[in-house]
Amino acid sequence: MVNRFGALAPTNRLSGARPFFEGLRRALASLLLLSVATLWSGALQAERARIHDALSEVRPTAMVEAPSRPLLWRVQHPDQPEPVYLFGALHFGDDSFFPLPDKVLDAYRDSDLLAVELDVSQVGPDRMHATLARMGRYPSGVQLSERIAPALWEQLSQASQRLGLQTESIVHLRPWLAALQLVNLQVARSDYRAGQGVDRYFLDLARGDKPVEPLETLEQQLSLFAGMTEVEQSAFLEHTLEDLEATGPQLRRMARAWREGDRSDLESVILGAFDREDHFSRTLYQRVFKTRNEAMASAVESYLSAQQRVFLVVGIGHLIGPDGLVDNLRQAGYRIEQL
Repeated sequence: MVNRFGALAPTNRLSGARPFFEGLRRALASLLLLSVATLWSGALQAERARIHDALSEVRPTAMVEAPSRPLLWRVQHPDQPEPVYLFGALHFGDDSFFPLPDKVLDAYRDSDLLAVELDVSQVGPDRMHATLARMGRYPSGVQLSERIAPALWEQLSQASQRLGLQTESIVHLRPWLAALQLVNLQVARSDYRAGQGVDRYFLDLARGDKPVEPLETLEQQLSLFAGMTEVEQSAFLEHTLEDLEATGPQLRRMARAWREGDRSDLESVILGAFDREDHFSRTLYQRVFKTRNEAMASAVESYLSAQQRVFLVVGIGHLIGPDGLVDNLRQAGYRIEQL
């Protein structure tokens, strides 16, 4: 079926100039904390990431008051009653994220299908290792120390040792994967866990309850990083090292804004990182958000056309802002209500 974006609805549901480096820094820091780094962490920790098996069992003791208007929207075709629910998640969390508001759980119960960005529960360690090796390692005989500046290699070696990672573990990695390794380890030292992300919670909840449909594949997610040029990857690694200690504070800011339903602050911390005029920031925003948001909107339209009741959980960055699914679908004529 051809959708309004001029493409088939997805079968899977889906130079070194200063401005370049300035734009890279904030944008990639945001991307790291929002996307594949935490999804990857969750996949590798799958055996420890099972939160709960049944809805009634999930009642952690560390609680905060739920926002009166959670980041949840109901989308409906003007002429059809069946809804698609959009819920904005963070791919990490802690006990304070739960229990989720009743409105969110009611929307999940009202749906026949759970849709997610990536079904990390189906990405086992063997597949993850093989995919990362194929996309994130240099060919035999090529070493990272030969591909980046000596000073950057020295910084990387020192940071790796501080985080308990042996130099031998990174010597054959491409710069983007070495950067992800560092952030993954830094996130693991924080108070948050990928296994407690809301998307993981619903994946666990759906087991034996309703079918799950991913919008993207593991390869598509990792290509956000692997598709960078070597110059971009080197700069990516450089600024990851510079901002590594800021990982914790940025996670806390995102978590606070998400718990409070503060859409404005989430737009500032997530999308504001890409709000620059340099070529790289525009290109990265196009790849990370705009293009993927259009594909996600196409999937939502397909669900609505098929009159499927779907609960869609995606990173909150895909729902907010002028190119987010909420504004995108509203402008297309669908009825949208925040619950």
